[in-house]
Amino acid sequence: MSKNYNWGKTSLKRMQGIDERLVRVLFRAIRIASKKKDGIDMTIPQFGGLRTADEQNKLFENGFSKCDGYEKKSYHQSGRAVDVIPYIKGKNVYKMEETEKQLAFHKVAVCMLEASNKEGVRLNWGGNWSSWLDRPHFEIRN
Repeated sequence: MSKNYNWGKTSLKRMQGIDERLVRVLFRAIRIASKKKDGIDMTIPQFGGLRTADEQNKLFENGFSKCDGYEKKSYHQSGRAVDVIPYIKGKNVYKMEETEKQLAFHKVAVCMLEASNKEGVRLNWGGNWSSWLDRPHFEIRN
């Protein structure tokens, strides 16, 4: 039985300024999630799309990024990165049990990486990094 997940108005707004290849991946990923038996709805969180240097710097100062936005820029500042989190009605994914949270983020990653493969866009997922786990983060490297 397939679901019918769609990007919400806020997520669509947060896609503005993002590289069109990433936008294509996002739309394919939500379609893939809708068809999967254990698919998951997704959303783009605040500051999950295009960021200004000041926005990036605030995230850096609060310990949410390794990039300060000025000397070390984030892929978000060029529109070549997006953060995608699981959308589970009524639940804050960050307050879930660790194993449940990891599973939800991995479901998002499966859909995003499958979509990127089908779109021919090489994505780097922050959940695969060894130095800094950033499960919501997807960036274009080519």
